[in-house]
Amino acid sequence: METDYNRPRRPNADTLSYLKSLPFNEVAARQEIEAYLNYQRTKKQQQQSTETDNEEAQVEEVEYPQNLSAAMSALDEIKNEVASLAGDEFGSQCLETITRITVPYSTIAARKLLHGISGYLVHLSTHRYGSHVVQTILQNALSGRGCAAAGGGGSGHDGDSDPDEEEICTILELDQQDEGSEEEEEYLPSMKDILIGISEELLPAAKQLAVHVCGSHVLRSLICILSGVEEDIPQHILNKGGTMEGGGNRRGKIKGKKKKKKKFNNDNEAGGGSGVTNNANFACYKIVARPRFDISDSTVQDCFFSFVLELTGIDLSSSDSKEQNQVGDLQQLVCNPSSGPLLIVILRVLTLAFGKTDINLGETDKTKLTIDENETINDFRLGIIGQQTKFEKDSFSEMLAKRIICWDDTIQDDSEQKQAGEVIYGLSGEIRGSHMLEVLLRTSNDDFYEKMCQAGRFFSTDAFVEYAEHDVSNFVIQTLLNTVRTRSQAESAIKCTEGIISNGFVLNGDNRRRGIFWRAVEMSAKFRIGQETILKSMRKGFNLSGVSDCVPRLICYQDPENDGGRIGLDAAGARTIYHLLRFVPRLCTEILEGILTKFSAEQLISICNDGLGSRCIIDGILEGPTRQEPFANSVKELCTKLKGHWVQLSVERVGHHTVKKIFLKLKFFEDKAAISEELSKGINRMSGNAMGRKIISECAVKDYMEGEDVWRSVVKKAMERESFLKEIVEGDTIGSTKKRKRKRKKKENDENLSKKALKAE
Repeated sequence: METDYNRPRRPNADTLSYLKSLPFNEVAARQEIEAYLNYQRTKKQQQQSTETDNEEAQVEEVEYPQNLSAAMSALDEIKNEVASLAGDEFGSQCLETITRITVPYSTIAARKLLHGISGYLVHLSTHRYGSHVVQTILQNALSGRGCAAAGGGGSGHDGDSDPDEEEICTILELDQQDEGSEEEEEYLPSMKDILIGISEELLPAAKQLAVHVCGSHVLRSLICILSGVEEDIPQHILNKGGTMEGGGNRRGKIKGKKKKKKKFNNDNEAGGGSGVTNNANFACYKIVARPRFDISDSTVQDCFFSFVLELTGIDLSSSDSKEQNQVGDLQQLVCNPSSGPLLIVILRVLTLAFGKTDINLGETDKTKLTIDENETINDFRLGIIGQQTKFEKDSFSEMLAKRIICWDDTIQDDSEQKQAGEVIYGLSGEIRGSHMLEVLLRTSNDDFYEKMCQAGRFFSTDAFVEYAEHDVSNFVIQTLLNTVRTRSQAESAIKCTEGIISNGFVLNGDNRRRGIFWRAVEMSAKFRIGQETILKSMRKGFNLSGVSDCVPRLICYQDPENDGGRIGLDAAGARTIYHLLRFVPRLCTEILEGILTKFSAEQLISICNDGLGSRCIIDGILEGPTRQEPFANSVKELCTKLKGHWVQLSVERVGHHTVKKIFLKLKFFEDKAAISEELSKGINRMSGNAMGRKIISECAVKDYMEGEDVWRSVVKKAMERESFLKEIVEGDTIGSTKKRKRKRKKKENDENLSKKALKAE
């Protein structure tokens, strides 16, 4: 980079030796803190108890968390060498570990670390090790698990602190520690002042950092902290950790001897010449309810607006900003492998943290904005992406979206937006540009979504086919089919896909376009439209006489190469089967026939033990209307095919779910009794692992061995409980009155069938 910047000196060898002597362990630190908190809470409850019994239960004493204490002490020792250590391979790992242990519980620790890297941000942001340290500090500095922003410059929520957070602070004795000594207060600025200084330091180099493989990630974290937003990281990744000696906190794999790097003559080779992992288009973000500094402060917002202006050319601080949207540097940044994901983060942050253009960040209903992100749980096996927060009309996000696609507000007819259409067409063919289009399709309000479709001619058959045939833009088409908003749009999409399904283009595995067929089937099942057309086109595309013959061609089952190996399945095809089984029941007969007659019992068992096959194919049958035909007969037929293998499935990590679900879905007691009888013969084998013991409980195996009357009573109660829970879930998810009436009739029919089945027994 051409920008002048300060570079820290090399780390002190004695300091590195000192850090190597500290056996930090993040997992152990979390366990110690939880154990200590539980001990102190229990002890406090006993002290407040009004019981006069002298013989109180003794609570085993738990020591103060040693890892937390050691990390706080280590931070005091190295606070003047943070920038130097950040540039060292081992020192950076130690800093990240200390950050993750201390900063969630101590605001003073966050301030010390941020102050330690101030003045060296440009250098560290472009450093292979230092950039990770800066990211980790910024990601953990915004909010704390046990701190109420003491000494952090005020959070704006002083009178409404979470009692649990205050309790944790008091128990860990970090509230007094966060007050700091007089000497520390003299040299250590407030959290807000430190972040403003960091922003002013990085702002002049923002454009260069945006296209840097490391610097763009630092800008992402800074943009989030300035807007009061943090990434919602999955728990299994958040709790990742280990010892420093074992490389538990190392970024990536431990590298061996360095090899000479390959040079690419063309920057577009190898996916744009960069191995940057881009998860920004699928990442989820949430607003921090109680940040450690006042997010609504005008100086903080000005810093955020300055970065947006520098990177996008949009002045959010001015209400009169109505510049013409022309093709320029912004479109090049969108297509860059580093700055493209950064702009996606900015779009998501604007969507989440800002509503209308006249709403300030501090006045936004933050609880309402985070509901949509949490309403839908991502079902990764089925490839279902959770519902995402959509930006409002005339909001900052819509301004940025229009700037990206060069939308001209002076043109009233959306189909005449030629420049916007050309930009959409061009972005759809770029790897990173297509990611931005996908995010726009997922987060746009309904009005802007319709405008984008009109300008990009997505529902024109000729243009649709051209998009679908391209190696990159076909993913935009998949997202389009996945995000269709209205029935009229769904009808247009069905007409566009009918031709490329009938001629076999999207069904041919060699073309790698089955994702389009999968999303088209999903859309058809969702809107209950064009289902017969889809099935008819599928038969033509495979050139087969019956729908049942198409099922094996979709699944592409392959036997495992060796004993105990995994079977091969086409992921898009398996997911397509699941959604084909969501069609109206009368159209599912041949699909069910194809699953149960075209595969042998051994193959079905292998599918039951495969994560993808079990979730998409087996659950596709069991999650249908199993009280109606043809699903009721298919469940019984599946049960017959799996007879003699129940014990084998019960001890498998994936297969035991099938045993439990089939047992619940069977209509008659005699069918359930046959399963319990077979399982009772293998109870010793099943008792040997957790999955088998769960099946013993769920299928009432021990009760069956005690007697039929006892078993029948237990199973009947389980069926009633399952029916009750199902009614509650359905009652919560029903939206309109008309749908509620249909659901009620369906439930009454199901209850009558269940009662008749019980009487028949």
